[in-house]
Amino acid sequence: MARTQRRRTAPAAGGEQPADSARRIRENLPRPAAAPVSTGIARPELRRRRNPFGFLARLQPRAVADVIAELRKVTWPSFNETRYLTIVVAIVAVMMGLFLGGVDLLFGWIIERLFF
Repeated sequence: MARTQRRRTAPAAGGEQPADSARRIRENLPRPAAAPVSTGIARPELRRRRNPFGFLARLQPRAVADVIAELRKVTWPSFNETRYLTIVVAIVAVMMGLFLGGVDLLFGWIIERLFF
């Protein structure tokens, strides 16, 4: 919320009356804009964008505000980047599965030879 600066009048020499100074201060306050005159032409209402985090507005802890601020900084990957990284993860998972499966078979074979 922005603060408005009020113009203050310097007290006149010879002393002002308190009611007069209050009136002068009131006159220097910003006034609201006048309502537009109705012309009979209906204006279409502006469509407001819905905030996906609007339901969190009621929750005001600082942690929620920090989470929302961080989510706004996120740069989401493009479709091509997502597809490439998905393929990389799948290949690495298969390779690690084969490696661990081979180690398991090797240890199973060694244990079987030593104890049975």
